[in-house]
Amino acid sequence: MEQLLAFILAILPILFIFAGLVFFKKSGTYMGIAGWALTVAIAVLFFGTSLDVALRASFAGILSSFGISLMVLFTILQVTMMDMTGAIKRITGFIKTIAAEKYEQVMILNVGLGSLLVSIGATPVTMLPPIMIALGFSPLAAVALPCLGYDPLTSFSLLAVPITLPAQAFGLDLGLLSSNISIFLPVVSTGLALGMLWVAEGFDGVRKGFVPAVVAGLTLGISAIVFVRLLPYIGVEFVQLVGVFSGLMAIIALFSLRLVSGKPIIIKAASDSTISPDGGARMPLRNALLPWGLLIAFCILISIPFISTMLHGIPGGLNKVAVYSNKVIDLKVLNQAYFWVLVSTVISAPFLVKSKSQAREVLKVWARRAWSPTLAAAVFFAIAYVMDYSAQSVVDGALAFATGAIDLNMNAVIGLSLAAFFGASAFPAVSPLLGLFGCFVSGSEASSNVMFHGILKKSTDVLDIDFMKVYAAHAVSGGIASGISPAKIVNAAAVIDRLGIEGEVIRKSAVVSILLTLIVGAILFVWIAL
Repeated sequence: MEQLLAFILAILPILFIFAGLVFFKKSGTYMGIAGWALTVAIAVLFFGTSLDVALRASFAGILSSFGISLMVLFTILQVTMMDMTGAIKRITGFIKTIAAEKYEQVMILNVGLGSLLVSIGATPVTMLPPIMIALGFSPLAAVALPCLGYDPLTSFSLLAVPITLPAQAFGLDLGLLSSNISIFLPVVSTGLALGMLWVAEGFDGVRKGFVPAVVAGLTLGISAIVFVRLLPYIGVEFVQLVGVFSGLMAIIALFSLRLVSGKPIIIKAASDSTISPDGGARMPLRNALLPWGLLIAFCILISIPFISTMLHGIPGGLNKVAVYSNKVIDLKVLNQAYFWVLVSTVISAPFLVKSKSQAREVLKVWARRAWSPTLAAAVFFAIAYVMDYSAQSVVDGALAFATGAIDLNMNAVIGLSLAAFFGASAFPAVSPLLGLFGCFVSGSEASSNVMFHGILKKSTDVLDIDFMKVYAAHAVSGGIASGISPAKIVNAAAVIDRLGIEGEVIRKSAVVSILLTLIVGAILFVWIAL
């Protein structure tokens, strides 16, 4: 197949999904299903993939999506319960006592708290939108800002799964990879903080919140550089906590800025009587925060190595599902944050839900809100896996590339076409776009890092450029893509009942995400040239 035609066909599903979301204003779920059908058809008809392989790849993608899709399912249950019982309003009332100006609320919630939450495995894209709405932000901002807030330290999210997974799978130096990634973060974190203000309130918001945004962004990024270098002295596994400590430092820096500026930390006392007239007025703050407090505690506990190992061993062989003999999906159910979201929700329900009728209403609203974003998250993973499995065939029960077939793999076609077109001099500047592309499709930096490892390794070997630097930039750009990932945006929109807003959010946030990805490319270009 002629190279240009192969490239167009390989990237067509992504262009189709993007166009449907942005220009035709279709829902993420609709475009995900349509995009999956198109991807399967192209893989089968043009890239030497059997229908059986394409369908099994889809199944593998759905199983692999559980860390995202089931997280969507259960966090929507938790947030719906908190919203309908008055807990969200109670928490919002407290937040208003420590950050009066909107730009401070954006920085504290989405840069500081958002980075901390995502680092331990919680999901700000479902936890924060209802609070943003209650604080008076527009639906677009309430969806876009938590998704952008997912970005700065995505490589160190989920207790660093996005980088520890490929490091273990491919024998990479985790310390070097972490160090290389951190180099980009002061610029990326600051750019995202300023981008959030622009999305929320335009250039007027940037002007008003410029100093807090720069302080939050630089603190987050510089803290990551420091902790990446300090924590390995305790043990390399503590790289998993870089995001936690960096998020805390950003929050401390923002509160310190208030003190330096002569502003009080607590603006006014919270008034329970004005929080919620429907019975939530007297809800203690500790009850309102109970589901999230339990979740944070559980996420910290399951990150402890011996506890993690023990939990993984409890289900035994039930954890593993074989797609092919050499393609086994390890579900790790008891190690996943989504399981503990459900547990924390069940434990806290008696403290929040007041009656059986309210419980039934919560479940009814949850069922209405959750099915679409859960399906969307699963389908986007299925697309990513069809592209990853394309051009492979089954030999003795194992999936592998026949001689020469790897050049027909859809991901390889995209990566190698870019390498051939731009060459060694320009490839570093454009290679981060593959990270943006990979995470846009799969909704996960971890999946993008795994899928594109082989492509980037082959491309950098051919072009004789530093693979670890290129791979670090790819990971950072995958994190940036969280701001425009349909899977995450659908999730955030669902919890505030605004499905259909996805295209508008992507149009707005794409400006920030694409600009920052190009900046990452420019930094990589200069770094490799030095």
